[in-house]
Amino acid sequence: MFQYRSNGGEQLAGARVFITTGIHVGQEGVCLGKTADNRAWAVTPDGSDEILELQFEKDFGLLIDLSSNPTRN
Repeated sequence: MFQYRSNGGEQLAGARVFITTGIHVGQEGVCLGKTADNRAWAVTPDGSDEILELQFEKDFGLLIDLSSNPTRN
């Protein structure tokens, strides 16, 4: 799965995300990990074979499941 640390060492690979900019704004997707140059994150929107290079908290954010099952939050 993924581990999120707010100290600048975010590890978001495998996390469900919500895209907030660009042509895929409003879509959910999956973070694949850091890009090769470590300047962005590779994110693939659901239902697409595209891989976007996005900035965390500027272009996408974590998607949180607020279900009745707290282990999914």
